Amino acid sequence: MSGAGMSLGFVECRDSTAAVTGRRDLVERDAALTALRASLADAAGGKGRLVVVEGPLGSGKSRLVHEFLETLEPGTARVLRATASLREEALPFGVLTQLSHGLAIPPARREAFRSLLAAAVEHALLHGGTAPAAQDTADPRIAGAFQKLTVELAYLAESTPLVICVDNAHYVDAPSLHFLAGVVAWLHSTRILVLVTDNPTMRRPRSPLLGGLAPSPHVQRVPLAPLSRAAVHRLATRLLGPCTATPRLTADLYAVSGGNPLAVRALIVDQQTGGTGHPEGYGQALLDLVAHARPPIPAVVRSLAVLGGAPEPADVAPLAGQDTKTTRWALRALADAGLLSADARVPSAHAGLPGTGVMVPAAGTGTAAPARAERYAFRHPAGAAAVLDNLPAADRTALHHAAAELLRENGASALTVARQLTSAGDAGIDDGIDVLLTASQEALAAGDVGTALGCLGLARRSRTDGTTAARVLTRLSRLERQLKPQAAVRHLRPQLDDFKAGHLDRRGVSELVLGLADTGALHDLTALLDVLRTRYRQDTGPGPGTEDIRSLTSWAAMAYPLHTGLRRLAHSVAAATPAAVPCHDPWLPSAVALSDDYVDGRHEQLVQRAELLLSTYRLDHDSLWNVESGVLALRGLCHAGRPDEVVAWCEKLEAEAAAHHAVASQARFLAVRVEAHLRRGNLAHARDLAAHALALVPPQGWGVGLAGVLAFAILAATRSGDLSAAEKYVALPLPEHALHSRHGAAYLHARGHYRLATHHPQAALADFLACGRFAETWGRPGADVVPWRLSAAEAWLAQNDQEQAKRLVREQLARLLPGPSRERGQSLRTLAAVSRVTRRPQLLTEAVDMLKESGDDYGLTRALIDLSAAFRDAGDQRNARRVAHRAWHLAKQTGIEHLYHKAALDPAGSEAAPAADAEERPEGVSSLTRQERKIAALASKGYTNREIAAKLYITASTVEQHLTRVFRKVNVKRRQELPYLL
Repeated sequence: MSGAGMSLGFVECRDSTAAVTGRRDLVERDAALTALRASLADAAGGKGRLVVVEGPLGSGKSRLVHEFLETLEPGTARVLRATASLREEALPFGVLTQLSHGLAIPPARREAFRSLLAAAVEHALLHGGTAPAAQDTADPRIAGAFQKLTVELAYLAESTPLVICVDNAHYVDAPSLHFLAGVVAWLHSTRILVLVTDNPTMRRPRSPLLGGLAPSPHVQRVPLAPLSRAAVHRLATRLLGPCTATPRLTADLYAVSGGNPLAVRALIVDQQTGGTGHPEGYGQALLDLVAHARPPIPAVVRSLAVLGGAPEPADVAPLAGQDTKTTRWALRALADAGLLSADARVPSAHAGLPGTGVMVPAAGTGTAAPARAERYAFRHPAGAAAVLDNLPAADRTALHHAAAELLRENGASALTVARQLTSAGDAGIDDGIDVLLTASQEALAAGDVGTALGCLGLARRSRTDGTTAARVLTRLSRLERQLKPQAAVRHLRPQLDDFKAGHLDRRGVSELVLGLADTGALHDLTALLDVLRTRYRQDTGPGPGTEDIRSLTSWAAMAYPLHTGLRRLAHSVAAATPAAVPCHDPWLPSAVALSDDYVDGRHEQLVQRAELLLSTYRLDHDSLWNVESGVLALRGLCHAGRPDEVVAWCEKLEAEAAAHHAVASQARFLAVRVEAHLRRGNLAHARDLAAHALALVPPQGWGVGLAGVLAFAILAATRSGDLSAAEKYVALPLPEHALHSRHGAAYLHARGHYRLATHHPQAALADFLACGRFAETWGRPGADVVPWRLSAAEAWLAQNDQEQAKRLVREQLARLLPGPSRERGQSLRTLAAVSRVTRRPQLLTEAVDMLKESGDDYGLTRALIDLSAAFRDAGDQRNARRVAHRAWHLAKQTGIEHLYHKAALDPAGSEAAPAADAEERPEGVSSLTRQERKIAALASKGYTNREIAAKLYITASTVEQHLTRVFRKVNVKRRQELPYLL
């Protein structure tokens, strides 16, 4: 039914369109046609008329006259027609010659008419040269010929009214115009209608025919203005049908065309042929009209297109090679035609000519003063595009260069000047490279990444000296490493060549070190740092490019803890250089200090430094070390047990990076957020975010950092039981030297857990022990970046070797700081597995408390499962079932399916029953308030009323009251039943 209805509606629309007859594309011109018919009737009655159809460019003057003449009945009148053009304006007697060839002149009269005209032309050429001026027509011989020609026309009109139609009278050559003026003087006693079309803004001043016509009974003006919005709607409805010509479409047509009939029709043709309508039609109409306008207009339009926006006429004038008055006149002429939009800023006290709006003369005429200060702009970007596309490539480039010079002289911003240079395709002005570099920074600050890349790309293609070229490449590499890191690798080799040639500045050197380290190019990295050390010694102190040697070698050694060459180099430099040398990039020392605190085990100092940095931190897209220091600070907070803060910071910074299209920065903060969710035990979020990070930046764009993000992805997939996803991550190839980087231990640890979950304990143990070699080789307190001893103990337990497992657990406990912590809770859980049966409940109860307080839901679930088993082994079935029920709910809540199946002691009692209860109580759960949900969620995780009160800053009695209402609403009696319902 719906299909039939739509088909019927379409047919009805077609029928209504087909019913339209007559002048389908001529609207809002009925009054003008009526005036022309009345004038012809007067002429037929012996009262000759001069009718001037006047209007701006493209207003439909020619079309109106054509329609009028086409509708004349045969035999109603004789018609002589001529069309003046800008090209033939200087051709003497051109229009008069066209009239003499009219077929409406009977053959008997035609020869006499042409003979008289030929005599006048011959005399004019003999006495006036090849181009007789208007005053030459005052010659008695020529005046006599004109008089005889006028008499011939009067004879023609005796039997049948005569219509002399001249299109574009503003371009009529001087002799023809003088002849027509003479005809007008005879009109009162003839049956002649002189019908001309005129654009006053294009007219020569003081025209004998059209300029300053005095009011007279036989002279009439018929003004044509651009179409109104209602007229555009009627025209669109006629040509497109009422179904297509919606109010929104016609409003768009009017806004883009300004009511210019030519532009409206072109837009409608685009619609009829399936085009977008606006760009093609508007641009083509603009080109057509400008092509027939006086010379200043094309130059002004081209200059306006090059400058873009809505500049003042005074800014357009020098680029167009015109004075300001002429430029304003040209812009106003197009605005009167509806082709440009005009924003009047200063109303004028000057009056303009009647019917033309406010106008100023063409070059050299001096007719009128400028009326208002206005800005002009294209109604649609396609107008400027059409004008520029129509220019030869060389002319377009020259115009953009001229615009760039002009804008720079006028104090425009570097970004504005650079847009002209990028449009031109080369930096062909003085200091063009500096302009492009400055503009790229301005564009980045404004979030315009595309323009920033365009500026740097153009600067890179321009010829310049080696040092400047190196500076450009450094900027381009810096930006591309944030936007498309997989493509930025290609810049490292040219940058190395620049370094060897001595062209790299201090900042370029530091970012090259970062790039080589990120890609794992350790040979080049070591060689570069060794050259810097040599230069430092030769200069006996900091010299160009060597000032940051201590910071760079220290950071590189911490980035690759297993690379003995880098560690030896860092130790050598540290012994020979002062401890504090100001760095060019302020983020570099922060990155080095955070790394140093981390690997030296200075946890309190690391947290303090991270908090201080983050308190004023913002993304700085002009520094690659900015993101490095931010990531290190956030990871420091994460390892300090503050994952919630880390998640909030990462979400904020990811959004900022995404707004600037800095996908590399966004992905790195995403990876930190994955780590934070892993520490919270929120595996579902961690798994999804890891996949998003790897989709945002492909593996080849991560460099050795791929090992880090894969570590989180593998661990999240393995812990959530999605071993097929974990297998895919493990199968991805790593860059060379990735396992020797600071990310290597995390990757080996994650892969070890995957192997353990897939029942390969020996391979898993090998990975965990390899993590231990990081700490042994590094030999620093903070080198234990992952709890490899606990993981290795699990691998030994999987092989039934409790002695090895117990030894590793005790070693881990001995290394922990005093007091409860997530790490101690994990250690106690593993210790329970190698302890006596009678001691296990106590150890696991302590582990549960610590893991609950740390917010690690995954670790807490595993500890609860072990505690349930410990109670069961100890013969305490009641507590075993209670804890198992709690573990099952927590596993279900966190989406760890493989654990909640393990936690269910009795499927009928612990899984089916809650599921049935949930189906019965959905309305009760939905009725909980936000505060009740918070309290119920914490209670379901095992928090006491006092602990909940402390977390939510309320009293314990308030917690108890809320829980009472929660139990009543969801119809439960114990808090152990709450998790699944929530």
